[in-house]
Amino acid sequence: MAARLEYSSGQPRFENMEMGQGTLPARTRGLGGWFLPGVLLSFCLLSLGSAAAPQNSDLPEVQAHEGKSDDAKPFQIHVERNLVTVKVVVRDSKGRPVSHLGQEEFRLFDEGMPQEILGFTEETNLANAPEIAPSATPAPTGSTVTVPPAPAKAFAQRFVILYFDDFHLATEGIDRTRTAAWRYVLTAVQPQDRVAIFTSTGKDQLDFTDDRQKLHDALFKVLAKPQSARGSCPEISDYEAYEVTQQVPDALAVLHEEAIQCDCDTTDPNVDPSQERSALSFPVATSSCNVIAKQRVENEAAQIWDSAKLMSKYSLGGIEGSVRRLAAMPGQRTLVLVSPGFLTQTAGDKIEDIIDRALRQDVVVSAIDSMGLAAPMPHEHAGGRGDLAAHQKMIESRATIFSEDVLNSLSAATGGIFFHDNNDFGAGFAQAAEVPEAYYVLTFSPPDLKLNGKFHSLKVTLNSHDGFTVQARRGYFASKDAMSMNVSTQDALEKVVFSQEEIHGLSAEVNTQIKAARHGSPMLAVVIHVDVHQLQFRKEADRSVDKLTFHTTLFDDDGKYIADKEASLDLHLKDATLQRLMQFGLNAVTSFPVPAGVCRVREIVWDTESKGIAALNCIAQMPGEPTSNGAQ
Repeated sequence: MAARLEYSSGQPRFENMEMGQGTLPARTRGLGGWFLPGVLLSFCLLSLGSAAAPQNSDLPEVQAHEGKSDDAKPFQIHVERNLVTVKVVVRDSKGRPVSHLGQEEFRLFDEGMPQEILGFTEETNLANAPEIAPSATPAPTGSTVTVPPAPAKAFAQRFVILYFDDFHLATEGIDRTRTAAWRYVLTAVQPQDRVAIFTSTGKDQLDFTDDRQKLHDALFKVLAKPQSARGSCPEISDYEAYEVTQQVPDALAVLHEEAIQCDCDTTDPNVDPSQERSALSFPVATSSCNVIAKQRVENEAAQIWDSAKLMSKYSLGGIEGSVRRLAAMPGQRTLVLVSPGFLTQTAGDKIEDIIDRALRQDVVVSAIDSMGLAAPMPHEHAGGRGDLAAHQKMIESRATIFSEDVLNSLSAATGGIFFHDNNDFGAGFAQAAEVPEAYYVLTFSPPDLKLNGKFHSLKVTLNSHDGFTVQARRGYFASKDAMSMNVSTQDALEKVVFSQEEIHGLSAEVNTQIKAARHGSPMLAVVIHVDVHQLQFRKEADRSVDKLTFHTTLFDDDGKYIADKEASLDLHLKDATLQRLMQFGLNAVTSFPVPAGVCRVREIVWDTESKGIAALNCIAQMPGEPTSNGAQ
């Protein structure tokens, strides 16, 4: 819809225009917030000055458009082909993040070959000094609980999801970790923090809040998922089942012998465990009972491994959903994964997808191993054969390593910590929920990369600084799907919208006003002032041409999305008009119906010609009584 240039009191103005609603994708709207259907955008442009109006022309000097126009690409991003992002945290001997290192300090290797670092940035997370929450003793878990009140509420700046992997957590692990999580809520959560409780089963979840009573109730509803009694003899762990399906000799030897003991009550001292093979593939001249026992245990192992893969799939799906949820929150974002670990031998590409998404959306994943320092129960072997006990011990050791691998990989790749071999879970939550104060983002483009799905190992080292440790992702999969996950223009827009960092690539200001309404509730008017001096116009005949795009997003005080609008201005200015705008600047006004309470305005302005971007924040207080939950 085009603007109609009018004159009033010697000053040119543009008539108000009604425009369509916002452009953030549907998956963003309604993620715990609320959306007002049919929102209309009133958008006006004002040029201050008293000079005479420009002469009439067939071509309007300003044309306004609702939403995105086809020729208005919001962020013109140059993405290298097959670009790989590596987030690096450097820690000193006391585990503290190290800042102020230069690119020349880092060396990056792909499959042992040195790579050219194409992009290098240092990021810092130095939040405003928070108020200190009072210490408190964890409340009892009975039906009646008196929860200490939270400190005075502040606008949300930091978001933490406590993710309990209840598909894999045992009852003991649930009890001690949720108690420690509640202590963390009481003693470490600050007024600007919002916490959510998610589970891998999807039961009894709680979206972001600072309500301590709700957090307590949600935490102590988390339960271990009842495991169906397998009732098999011998008992087969998930990892043992995996190794049996892979025909690993020592795993076959142990389970075959134990199955024979269970079913046939006999031992064969002449069997060499290192030469043991499945009766399905290598029938041996043993008793019929032995053959049937071996076949039975292999069939059971296959079923157990299928079930383990399904539970791992659900747990990874929940982690991915948590990363997506955090990406829609405006501020620092941390996912604390509480789990004993689980097997992901067939899900490496899924883990890399989660890592890539977390890196793109600035989500830090930390992990707490709920096993702590608990000693594993010794495995009793029928017949007391020492050689089988040695094999079993090696299998259990491998099981621990492979189960923890997913926790270690996610935390190392995204800049978080992996808290393990420690029963001080209170300290674990305090450390895991913190975002590193400083980290580095390295990017490189592997030359002549073949997209064959191969896993490429990565290594980042420092040229000096002995005693420092380097934490970074261990590799990536060179698959077509993974390498095509480059940042789109919409991804880039969302990343800026859901950040709280201000960008001043353009000289612009934003403030708000309350517009009285004759009928209904008052409107919130967002006023954006742009200094035209920084714009880069191109000349077309006698006109100076450029395009400005404005994206306005509102969040409530819990950081939940309310609404957004986008509009653009095509400028085809005559010299006289441009001179007045150079003198007084340009104002744009957009209005929203907003309920009573506090909201945060995030304004993004970008200039098509100069590629300059401004990202600004503004807090608004709408009059009236806020709703009890702040969202509908």
